[in-house]
Amino acid sequence: MYHNIRKLSDANIKNKTVVVRVNFDVPINNGEITDNTRIASSVKTIEYLVENNCKVVLISHMGRPEGEAVDDLSLMPARFELGKLLNKPIKFAHIEACENSIKFMEQGEILLLENLRFHKGEESKKAKEREEFIKPLAALCDIYVNDSFGVYREHASVLELPQLLPSYAGFAMVKEIEALSKIDESPESPYIAVIGGVKMDTKIPILKSLVKQVDTMLIGGAMAYTFLKAQGVSIGDSKFEKENLKTAEEILKSAEKNKCEILLPVDHIAGKEFKENTKPIEITTQQIPKGHYGLDIGPKTMSQFREVIESAKTILWNGPMGVFEWENFNKGTEAIGEYIALSTPKDAYKIAGGADTTYAMLKLRIKPKRFNHVSIGGGMMLNFLSGGKFKVLDVLCGVQKISE
Repeated sequence: MYHNIRKLSDANIKNKTVVVRVNFDVPINNGEITDNTRIASSVKTIEYLVENNCKVVLISHMGRPEGEAVDDLSLMPARFELGKLLNKPIKFAHIEACENSIKFMEQGEILLLENLRFHKGEESKKAKEREEFIKPLAALCDIYVNDSFGVYREHASVLELPQLLPSYAGFAMVKEIEALSKIDESPESPYIAVIGGVKMDTKIPILKSLVKQVDTMLIGGAMAYTFLKAQGVSIGDSKFEKENLKTAEEILKSAEKNKCEILLPVDHIAGKEFKENTKPIEITTQQIPKGHYGLDIGPKTMSQFREVIESAKTILWNGPMGVFEWENFNKGTEAIGEYIALSTPKDAYKIAGGADTTYAMLKLRIKPKRFNHVSIGGGMMLNFLSGGKFKVLDVLCGVQKISE
């Protein structure tokens, strides 16, 4: 899929002014970036442009400011983090006042523009408004590069801007597409999916697709309780999605029809309160008694999941197995991550992805180098693997037209 995408490595960029759409939407706590994975992913592209004596103009979003300037959603922390990674000063400007900043940049310098979503034109539902918003920036640049896998909605910086300039995919974008295409087009069996996280709502398309592709699906995290509830299993006071019970039943039936084995937790680590300091209680049965919240998978589930992981040749991991942010309930996520990293056959192909997954890997010190690929685009990764089409990628292949 998207094998005909135009690559930065094939472009003539020497001494050009290049605008690069990056994804610097990173988690921040008290002004400090807690996970810089997305920023680090674009370093290779930025360094390549600097080496080719380009003026490098970086654009990104942060959070959802809804077209208004919000101090807490400024890209200033990302500016300083990138400066540390590159050991180089990063200039900063607002898009509405960037003309002179770009014109008077030296070749090889880097300029980061403030959060594009501070402006309504970036996310406007009308293509014409998006185009009018981004046109002045296009007039100041020679080439467009998209290195922001994971940003796939119809916004000006990823849909209209690349149609106004010669456009290419950056190194991080190409790496994502090639890695995901391999697992999508030619997965070696046994192929397993390890799916967790809080909400099943955003993962319904991929769940429906994966049960037709994988041999086994291991489900943990809060979403497992929706599936257990759909099977008539008592889940105590555990959080579940009532509105998705019917969908869970349909997915279970589809899995059976397609000979995909779905494994759900058979024991749990629970608490009497949904709080970080609640005392962990081991529930040795699949049934959870009333007055208890399931907060992590139990040791029997870990052992059962490990057996499946150890024999797999292709593994997709998306989502934690429990409330990994709380120390008493992070053992399941840590164990499963380590099993995938260390206990699989040497020739197994392993992909992990999603914001919660990459943050869990960072927090629990699960080494990304043990995986063939760690995707920075959770939602886009899942949509890609369920056969989704993306206008923001079509424009990099010369398919999409601005009037469409």
